[in-house]
This record gives sequence, C-alpha cells and structure tokens, in this order.
Amino acid sequence: MLPVNRDVEKALLGCCIIGDFTDVVAAGVSADWFNEIEHKAAFHLMERVSEKEPVTEPAVLNAARLDETFKENNGSLSDLIEMTNAAPVAGNWQYWMPELQSKLRRRSYIAFALDLQKMAKDCGSIDELADEAESRLMQMRTCRKLKVEADRKESFGRIIEMLEQAHTGNGLIGLSTGFNDFDKLLSGMRGGQLITLAARPGQGKSALMGNWMLNLALGQGVPVGVFSLEMSMDEFNARMLSTVSEVNLQAFVSKEYNEERRNKAMKSMALNMPKLANAPVYIEPRTDITINQIRADARRMVRNNGIKALFVDYLQLVGTRGNNNNRVQEVGQISRGLKSMAGELDLPVIALAQLNRQIENDNNRAPRLSDLRESGAIESDSDVVAFIWVEDFNIADGGRLLTRITVAKNRAGRSGSFHLCFNRDYSRFEDWRDNQDLIEMYEMADEKKSSKSKWRSAKR
Repeated sequence: MLPVNRDVEKALLGCCIIGDFTDVVAAGVSADWFNEIEHKAAFHLMERVSEKEPVTEPAVLNAARLDETFKENNGSLSDLIEMTNAAPVAGNWQYWMPELQSKLRRRSYIAFALDLQKMAKDCGSIDELADEAESRLMQMRTCRKLKVEADRKESFGRIIEMLEQAHTGNGLIGLSTGFNDFDKLLSGMRGGQLITLAARPGQGKSALMGNWMLNLALGQGVPVGVFSLEMSMDEFNARMLSTVSEVNLQAFVSKEYNEERRNKAMKSMALNMPKLANAPVYIEPRTDITINQIRADARRMVRNNGIKALFVDYLQLVGTRGNNNNRVQEVGQISRGLKSMAGELDLPVIALAQLNRQIENDNNRAPRLSDLRESGAIESDSDVVAFIWVEDFNIADGGRLLTRITVAKNRAGRSGSFHLCFNRDYSRFEDWRDNQDLIEMYEMADEKKSSKSKWRSAKR
C-alpha cells in the first residue's frame, strides 16, 4: 500500500476550489502531489479554468459539466462538492500542506528505491550508478522546502538581509579570502559561485589556493574540502606546515639552515602541527578522479563534515565519463559539472586552471580570458576568473617575488587588478602593503620604462 491520505487530498483541493488555488500553486503544489487519479483530474481542471478566469467554486463547477478530459479521468461533480465540504474555510490549505507533502515524499522514496533496484541490474558502471543515486537522493532531501521560499518577497527579504550584513559587518556578503584587495572586488565568496584561479605553472596557483583555504579553516574556523590532483596528502600537509610555521622546508631538509635556525624551525613546526592536524580541512588526494566522483565525494563532505567551500587543484586534471577524444568538450563538461555542483551544494567552488603556453612567448603580456587552456567553457561557466602573473621577474628579493592579480571576470561585481607578494620560501602570498621595498623597486622600474619610451618617441 502506498502512503496516501485521501481526506487530506480532498481537503486541500477543496481549499483550491473555494479561492486558494493561486496561493497553493505559488507554494509549489502541482498535480503530481496527488495520488488519486480523480484528484489529479480536479487539479488539472482548475489549471484550465485559471487560464481563462479566476478559480472560484462556480467557475470550477460550471467547467466540470463541460470538460470531457475531466470526466474521462474519473472526475465528477459529486467529487468536487465533496472536496468543498471537506474544506469549509478558505486559507486552511497551509494546515493540510505538511501532511500532503509528507505523503508525497514517502511515495518519492518508494519510487526511488524501485528505480534504483532496476538501475542496479542494468547499469554498466557502478560509479555512475552511485553518482545518479546520490544526486537523486540530494534532490529529494532538498524538496522538503516549499516553493514559497523562492517567492519574490522572500527573495527581497534575503537581499535586505545581505545588505544589512554588508552595512553592519566588514563589507562582505560571503567568505573572506584573507586578502583585502581580493575581498573588495569579490565582496566575499558565495554559495553557488565557481571561482577560477588561473596562471602558468610555478606562479603560485596552489600556494594562493592554500592561503585562502588556511584563512578559512584556521582564521575563521570554516570547514573546507580539497581535491588535490597534483600533490599527495604528505606534500599538501607539508606545504601548509611551511606556510604557517614560516619554514623553508627545502632549505631545512638540505641543511641550508644553521643549527640555531634549525632548532627555531623545529619549535615553530612542533607548535603549529597540532593546530593544523585539528583544522577543519578535509583533503582528498587523488590523481585519477572524475567530475562525477568529485561530486559524490563533495556531497559526503557536506553531509559528514559540513564543508562551506570546496577547492579543486586543478581543473584540467579532472577526468570525465567515457572516452571522449575531444578535449575541449571534456574540459567543458568538467567546468559545467563544477558550476552545477556549486549550485547544488550551495557553496563556492574554487578551481585552479592552467593558461596556454603561448602567453610566455608574447612579451610577457597580461593574461586574457581567451588564454584559459583548452576550453572557452571555463570562462562562460565561471562566476569569477582571476589571473596570477608576473610583470617583471626582476622585482624580487630573495624568495619574495612581486606578482599581479587580475580579476578579469566578476559576474557579481567589478573587475580589477592589484599586487601581492609571493613569498616562495614559505608558499605564501602577502599583502603588498607589507612589502613596500618591492613596490618601490616596481615603481622605479616603471619610471625607467616610461623614460625610455619617451626618449624613443622623441628620437623618432
């Protein structure tokens, strides 16, 4: 026996007949909410009436006398009258709604179980089956919320709340990156966003991603998930330890540090290691993962660990289903999958991406959106695209290198550009305000370039 409450279905339909049809539809109710065929027929009848005039009791009863489709689906005037008798007062639909939805959800789970049994017999890939099952289960869980939550009034209520948060808080309406200039442009990282951070190899993509992640997990206590397709768990943790402890691990291992500095480094790492071990960072180090596996694992991270942001290092290493020889289509499938996942899980997804090698042979110019490697879909699917690039490799001091960050696309705000210092010894980016010596070197070099340019113009 399917879970059905005929009396509740009648009562809610009665509310619709005597004046609540518009409110009920706005709340998300459709004919699928009803199990009995005559009840579905009654709801469809009211839909047809609403296309011509307001749904009232006289209008519905008059239409029922002439509507052949209603009659063919077991509809009758006596049923409609019985429905109105079950709901003598308009407005009672909100009382019957939770019970009707509960029965609908139970039937949905039964149908899901039957479909899963059939899919398990016929499926070619168990991983695809698991992804499909988890996706449908997630959709059914989110169906608990009524459509009324998406009403325009509710939407404006959320906008007001967001504006109040920005007004009374720190100007952010999302998660902080930990860098003032980034936060001013992005106004925070928000649920549903796909943020792509792109650069050529060796210019600090993974380091900047790690800085964002540590700021969230250690600085704000926000749980984060990480898919590391390039580094093992040990490599990833070692880099975090280097960043937080301010220890150049390569120099430490090769004994470039003297004994005093080695002892100091050991103490710093010993103090920071427990903090990092307990940080809400959930790492999945895989070199052969597909977009469907990422989606499945991300759902588990949300369910089990409550993650609020997801990092993928890096996009072009993610695999796809099947053997598609068209790499552009594959990358497009990956970027769309990441964007879809961000919306489904309501969290920001930060994905790293490679730029085309051609940019290195083009006078070290600023990156453009067209430089994103292998697919224009990355640009279209991303809400934010930011580039890391080095204007002049001579603007450096020891392990510090002045880099420029360019936000080339920002769907929710403005684009812009600013400097950060990449401290390569510690895999850490630092605010340019704390590295004024590099800024002065940059300004002097810029003045020399301007002088040369003026001299050449005058000579011509």
